[in-house]
Amino acid sequence: MFKNLFPRRGVVDVDSETRAEVDPETCQRDTDADWEEIGRANPYFGVLADPRFKTENLNEKARAEFFRTGEDDVRGLMERFRLRHSDFAPASALDFGCGVGRVTRALAAVTGDAFGVDIAESMLAEARRTPVVGAEFGREMPDRLFDWVLSVIVFQHIPPERGYSLLRELMKRLAPGGFVTLQFALYRDPALAAAPGGRVLMSEGLPVIANDAALKALPKGEMVMFDYDLTVIAAILFSEGVVDFELGHTDHGGFHGATIYGRKAAA
Repeated sequence: MFKNLFPRRGVVDVDSETRAEVDPETCQRDTDADWEEIGRANPYFGVLADPRFKTENLNEKARAEFFRTGEDDVRGLMERFRLRHSDFAPASALDFGCGVGRVTRALAAVTGDAFGVDIAESMLAEARRTPVVGAEFGREMPDRLFDWVLSVIVFQHIPPERGYSLLRELMKRLAPGGFVTLQFALYRDPALAAAPGGRVLMSEGLPVIANDAALKALPKGEMVMFDYDLTVIAAILFSEGVVDFELGHTDHGGFHGATIYGRKAAA
């Protein structure tokens, strides 16, 4: 199913009536293979780039600290939603790009029903190593609806030519009245113009940049940042009924983006 969700060439469906052509030459990186390798060699550091979480440094104390960051993040997201939605009380959650389950475990604790999806079997194997009540993991998205759909620090590592189609599939799993938390990279500082995977450079005129040669030259197992078009993201969300959302700025070392906090219209 995931291979179908990540088309490598052809068109992107923006809504039921709009299809956008994509250039297959702009999507030359097999990021699935990258993440399988990262999950095999450095699964915790691949999720949070802190030296404490490198495989050679990882111990039970560091592992506990790693999962506490997921609890803190989920608590902060819930507090933000409750400022605008007093009825925020999700009973299920879908965590896309779950990795080793940092956020999924925390979601299971607060909802009692959390499903983590990841493309890398190596990541999923680690996530399943310590079973958690209310949490399940898999490579395929369940064919069901969820009250809360999340994907944070994930899309920025997926080429947008594949990511837009994936976003539509995620939104089809969102229940009426449900909530979304989605983070995307949107542009980068000029100093990062040569970084592989770039799309938009922050300067006068916001030029699109291409560095496919550098992208293809990277060895397997590298994390790459990809910039998305917020206009396309908004069009997809609107077409799926998520018409009420706000943005929060993110900055990962000069790679700027936004976290979207949204809600789907009730049926």
